[in-house]
Amino acid sequence: MTTTIFLIIAAVLGLGFLYEAWARSRDAKIWTHPGKLVDVGGHRLHVNAHGEGDVVVVFEADEGCWSTHWGRLPEDLGTVTASLAYDRGGLGWSEAGPPPRDAETLARELHQLLARLAPGQPAILVGHGTGAHILRAYAHRYPFETAGLVLVDPFHDGIGDRLRREQIPPATASPFLLSLSSLLASFGILRILQSKTSGNAALPLPERQRATLDALELNPRVRRGATEELVAEAQTLEYLRRIHESHEFPMRILASTETLSPDMVPPDFPLATYNRIWAEQSQAFLDLSSRAKRVLVEGSGHQLQLERPEVVMQAVLDVLDEVRALRMRPEGETESVSYGR
Repeated sequence: MTTTIFLIIAAVLGLGFLYEAWARSRDAKIWTHPGKLVDVGGHRLHVNAHGEGDVVVVFEADEGCWSTHWGRLPEDLGTVTASLAYDRGGLGWSEAGPPPRDAETLARELHQLLARLAPGQPAILVGHGTGAHILRAYAHRYPFETAGLVLVDPFHDGIGDRLRREQIPPATASPFLLSLSSLLASFGILRILQSKTSGNAALPLPERQRATLDALELNPRVRRGATEELVAEAQTLEYLRRIHESHEFPMRILASTETLSPDMVPPDFPLATYNRIWAEQSQAFLDLSSRAKRVLVEGSGHQLQLERPEVVMQAVLDVLDEVRALRMRPEGETESVSYGR
């Protein structure tokens, strides 16, 4: 009896594995990548580039997210200057990268990518959520190649301690559950369970982009990529606490006042307090640059780049104008800048 049960389970898993392989092959033909694949030393990253100009704007997505999550912003910005949105290793259409997938590693890969696509060009880096970690690591390692930063509802490394002091649980995914979902995805189980649902139905994106996200999120490679980033988060936070940051480039911090919505947390979760702390913690980013400005975006959730793309676009354009003005200033000329905190 035990042998029979084992054989049945093995047969079911085998069929699931074959079904998942067939489904991924089908998806690869339907949901083709819109950009190109660029080698960064051992693996290729997917890049969707638009426009041209003297400054390149780079879009860095949130943890477990990729270029599609930026909507039309990269394309719209391409009418003004060069812009590119890319997928980190293992996410979107990019090939898996080597561990650990911490901010320092990801910043090095971004640097390799820009060295191939925009060598010598000043870069304005736009990061959403935990993408801010990677941009801070990049600016620390490559300060002379960083022209400015725009942080979109960023995750600050100190918020975990603040939430613990307030006895509020963090609203983050579990590495164990993500690892389990990767395993289920490998045998087609996740695809079957989610065949009638969409985790992206609420996102203000065109139907095809939502369907693309749904399809790619079922890919075991993408699940593993997201898991590896989450597992490396502790290493990233420790790195950020060690580095000293004091920049003079233009910078904007866009903070949502309602980063979590009621449908994202249990009914008894202290939602209002969490959102207040998140918005307050964004003030700490003002210490990163003498040219930093912070904007509170009332009534917007964490997907600020999709819910209020015009606010993000204006922030990028403001930083772009400042960067160009600074580059045109005669050598040796200085300026005294002071922003209210």
